[in-house]
Amino acid sequence: MKLNIVLGIITIAIAFVVFPIITESVGTLLADTNITNFTGLQSILKICPLIVLVSMLFGGGLLVFKGVKEYRGRRTGKKAGKGR
Repeated sequence: MKLNIVLGIITIAIAFVVFPIITESVGTLLADTNITNFTGLQSILKICPLIVLVSMLFGGGLLVFKGVKEYRGRRTGKKAGKGR
Protein backbone atom coordinates (compact mmCIF):
# COMPACT_ATOMS: atom_id res chain seq x y z
CA MET A 1 0.00 0.00 0.00
CA LYS A 2 1.75 3.17 1.14
CA LEU A 3 4.96 1.24 1.70
CA ASN A 4 5.25 0.59 -2.05
CA ILE A 5 4.96 4.29 -2.75
CA VAL A 6 7.68 5.17 -0.25
CA LEU A 7 9.98 2.40 -1.47
CA GLY A 8 9.46 3.49 -5.07
CA ILE A 9 10.39 7.09 -4.28
CA ILE A 10 13.46 5.92 -2.34
CA THR A 11 14.50 3.71 -5.27
CA ILE A 12 14.22 6.63 -7.69
CA ALA A 13 16.26 8.86 -5.35
CA ILE A 14 18.95 6.18 -5.01
CA ALA A 15 19.07 5.86 -8.80
CA PHE A 16 19.96 9.54 -9.15
CA VAL A 17 22.57 9.29 -6.39
CA VAL A 18 24.22 6.16 -7.79
CA PHE A 19 24.28 7.30 -11.44
CA PRO A 20 27.23 9.75 -11.14
CA ILE A 21 29.21 7.18 -9.16
CA ILE A 22 28.68 4.53 -11.83
CA THR A 23 29.49 7.02 -14.60
CA GLU A 24 32.76 8.00 -12.92
CA SER A 25 33.73 4.37 -12.40
CA VAL A 26 33.04 3.53 -16.02
CA GLY A 27 35.09 6.55 -17.09
CA THR A 28 38.00 5.26 -15.04
CA LEU A 29 37.71 1.84 -16.67
CA LEU A 30 37.49 3.37 -20.15
CA ALA A 31 40.67 5.38 -19.50
CA ASP A 32 42.64 2.13 -19.20
CA THR A 33 44.83 1.69 -22.28
CA ASN A 34 44.49 -2.10 -22.30
CA ILE A 35 40.71 -2.05 -22.68
CA THR A 36 41.01 -2.37 -26.46
CA ASN A 37 42.36 -5.91 -25.98
CA PHE A 38 38.91 -7.11 -24.87
CA THR A 39 36.39 -7.42 -27.67
CA GLY A 40 33.13 -5.57 -27.00
CA LEU A 41 33.97 -4.53 -23.44
CA GLN A 42 34.27 -0.86 -24.32
CA SER A 43 30.80 -0.81 -25.91
CA ILE A 44 29.23 -2.61 -22.97
CA LEU A 45 30.85 -0.28 -20.47
CA LYS A 46 29.57 2.77 -22.34
CA ILE A 47 25.91 1.69 -22.06
CA CYS A 48 26.14 0.19 -18.55
CA PRO A 49 25.28 3.42 -16.61
CA LEU A 50 22.23 4.02 -18.79
CA ILE A 51 20.97 0.46 -18.29
CA VAL A 52 21.36 0.74 -14.52
CA LEU A 53 19.61 4.13 -14.39
CA VAL A 54 16.70 3.09 -16.60
CA SER A 55 16.16 -0.18 -14.73
CA MET A 56 16.15 1.55 -11.33
CA LEU A 57 13.79 4.28 -12.56
CA PHE A 58 11.49 1.65 -14.07
CA GLY A 59 11.51 -0.40 -10.87
CA GLY A 60 10.82 2.63 -8.69
CA GLY A 61 8.09 3.85 -11.00
CA LEU A 62 6.48 0.42 -11.00
CA LEU A 63 6.49 0.32 -7.20
CA VAL A 64 4.89 3.77 -7.01
CA PHE A 65 2.30 2.80 -9.62
CA LYS A 66 1.36 -0.39 -7.78
CA GLY A 67 1.17 1.47 -4.46
CA VAL A 68 -1.11 4.17 -5.86
CA LYS A 69 -3.27 1.55 -7.54
CA GLU A 70 -3.66 -0.39 -4.29
CA TYR A 71 -4.34 2.79 -2.33
CA ARG A 72 -7.08 3.90 -4.71
CA GLY A 73 -8.57 0.41 -4.78
CA ARG A 74 -8.81 0.25 -1.00
CA ARG A 75 -10.25 3.74 -0.77
CA THR A 76 -13.07 3.06 -3.21
CA GLY A 77 -13.69 -0.48 -1.97
CA LYS A 78 -12.53 -2.20 -5.17
CA LYS A 79 -9.90 -4.90 -5.33
CA ALA A 80 -6.63 -3.66 -6.84
CA GLY A 81 -5.72 -6.52 -9.15
CA LYS A 82 -9.12 -7.36 -10.67
CA GLY A 83 -10.82 -5.93 -13.71
CA ARG A 84 -9.24 -2.84 -15.12
